[in-house]
Amino acid sequence: MNAGNKAVISGYVDSTGSAAANEEIAKQRAFAVRDLLKSLGVAEDRIDLQKPADIQAGAGAQARRVEVALQ
Repeated sequence: MNAGNKAVISGYVDSTGSAAANEEIAKQRAFAVRDLLKSLGVAEDRIDLQKPADIQAGAGAQARRVEVALQ
């Protein structure tokens, strides 16, 4: 990460399961990536967790993911 960039982390799920369970899974995925970045030395103030408008990203394994964008 270059100086001044922030990592914006968003978790996603597929369409299976209940809405409440899926929300928790998406959040836990984002937390896992946040924790990994912190363990690699990224300062917590350079990491933002952002809940996407729609956490359901389709069906199958590709939908179960975390996206990290540098801003």
